[in-house]
Amino acid sequence: MSRDMLPSRPPPGLTPRQWDVLRTALDCRTDEVLSASALAETLGLARQNLREHLLALAAAGWLEYHARPRQPALLILTPRARALRARQGAHSVPLPGFPVLGEVAAGPPGVAEQHVEGMVTRLDEVLTLHEGDFLLRVRGQSMTGLGIFPGDLVVIRPAEVAHNGDLALVLVPGEDTATLKRWQRRGRTVTLLSENPAFEPMRYAADDVQVQGLLIGHVGSVDARRRP
Repeated sequence: MSRDMLPSRPPPGLTPRQWDVLRTALDCRTDEVLSASALAETLGLARQNLREHLLALAAAGWLEYHARPRQPALLILTPRARALRARQGAHSVPLPGFPVLGEVAAGPPGVAEQHVEGMVTRLDEVLTLHEGDFLLRVRGQSMTGLGIFPGDLVVIRPAEVAHNGDLALVLVPGEDTATLKRWQRRGRTVTLLSENPAFEPMRYAADDVQVQGLLIGHVGSVDARRRP
């Protein structure tokens, strides 16, 4: 929903700047969860300055603010905020959704049929999502063997333990962001494997890495695959 559909005057208890931050958060196309760094970039604010406004909005019951060690904070819209967006959105033209037109053959070609099975309007209608799951945008080419390209979105479920073969979000030494890799542990050594032969395995002492989540879904665009 566009910010223009929201009232220009802030609700009681919010400053104009706090209302501007909240309006921008309501307009983000990530449903209930977004990152503080993405919001700061959209607003053109320093992360530290934005944090003060986010804490105020959290105290007022508009946002949940989840700080993460060495990672951008995650923001979750509260039911109060989502209700405001829904009320204002009722005055705009609703999105019709995207039709599910049956199945596609991944083996021998079949006959295409224009039979609409249903409409999809939300990510949780096609992926099994739980409270606390979040999205990350992919950077780099290390997972292209799985069809995960730069700019794609991956769905992560928070976790502290990974098993061999899992696709895990892992915080590694010397990095300011976590990396998505296939997890392998033997004894006290963890090997993080890419899905691209151009990338060498990454090996660390098990005590030096921290699992932050597991991959449960992926949303990609064909545009990324056309880039040279």
